[in-house]
Amino acid sequence: MSELSSKEKAYNDWWMSRFDNNHYKTITLYQHGKEVQTYTTANADYSDEEDAEDALLTAKLMGVSVSSVSVDSTRFKAINGQVRRIANVNS
Repeated sequence: MSELSSKEKAYNDWWMSRFDNNHYKTITLYQHGKEVQTYTTANADYSDEEDAEDALLTAKLMGVSVSSVSVDSTRFKAINGQVRRIANVNS
């Protein structure tokens, strides 16, 4: 494995500075109730609705079939082009 260039190191430092280890959210993608993927956000700077909208859009752009997403314990779904909260999920 080769050493990172100074530019790569600077980018890594910038990227890691965006993470807030104490305040992040868990995003779970679902396809008809079946868990497709789970990941975390870098921080909790955005609303749950914004995180859900981004998760649904990203899944669509990546060709991943998703019917709903949860942000921490709240489930969201796109209905008529709008992201709507549909349920609270028990962990």
